[in-house]
Amino acid sequence: MTAAELYHAELERSDYEHHHPTAGAVIGHITSNLLLHTLKIEQAKLFARGTAALFFAQKGNAWEDTEFAFIRKLNRELLAEGDLIPTTSKEVLEFGRLEEDGSRKYEDGNEQLFDLVKDFDTQLLYIGKGLALAKQEGHLGQVAALTDLANWMKGEIAFAQNFLGHDLKEGLYVEEDDDDDEED
Repeated sequence: MTAAELYHAELERSDYEHHHPTAGAVIGHITSNLLLHTLKIEQAKLFARGTAALFFAQKGNAWEDTEFAFIRKLNRELLAEGDLIPTTSKEVLEFGRLEEDGSRKYEDGNEQLFDLVKDFDTQLLYIGKGLALAKQEGHLGQVAALTDLANWMKGEIAFAQNFLGHDLKEGLYVEEDDDDDEED
């Protein structure tokens, strides 16, 4: 097969796997989100003012370095299982689920930080789905990498929420209890 034919087959497989989710497809969303998140961190490092600028001076580079390390680790685990890996900007934009807005760089620094915290929280939803599928598929390397990533993100959420003076779950996604079966 030619390079073009191989890539076309990859695109068809990707489309199928995103409509019939696999661990690899969900991890593709996760790595795309991580790449987008690093761009948002860089923007905040450059433009945040006030106390948030101090936060980013201390944590910004470490966040970026850690996220890039997880991208590399997850890509190796995808490769080990024969899964597809997003490697083009088109794929990252297609699979990334974090919101970007260039005007946010002019918002209050604490708002920029909280936006990044909410992005961590959003990513945890994808990581949970990826973990479930990786366990089901027996992809133990992916399970280990995703578990490490989730644990790191939870720690960073706690650190940033504390810095912002927020309770741990303030402003973040909280799953609602299903009390529909109970009668009043």
